[in-house]
Amino acid sequence: MKLWTRVAFVMMLSVPLVASAQFRDLDAAMSNLERGFGSGDVDAIVAGISADDQVQLQFPSLTDKSGFFGRDQAAYFFDGLFNKVKPAGFERVKVQKVSSEGQYHITAKWTISTGDVTLHIVLRQKDGKWSVASVRSAD
Repeated sequence: MKLWTRVAFVMMLSVPLVASAQFRDLDAAMSNLERGFGSGDVDAIVAGISADDQVQLQFPSLTDKSGFFGRDQAAYFFDGLFNKVKPAGFERVKVQKVSSEGQYHITAKWTISTGDVTLHIVLRQKDGKWSVASVRSAD
């Protein structure tokens, strides 16, 4: 009986984490994006996609899939993309705060197996946390 109580308690603790899948602050967002795109860590990126939001993904020269994706679809999208292009580095080039829209716009150099790609990432603030709104390559 004690085992079931422990399992139920652990499951109860994990539910709020899934529901609030957003970055707690901008430092966490930047760290996760660098780890995600730098080494191909899908979980680091989708940690910033809220379960009830859609994220815009566009990588025209790397994949023909684009559009708005939910959290699980985005994880599948990035997994396929990272298997194809083999991420090797991520360097922020420019970060711009757009206070009127509650957003941060990030321009980065993403190093992949086929060369460097410019990424444009938009983070939006919602309920005091940051989530990924869009990720596009400049191609």
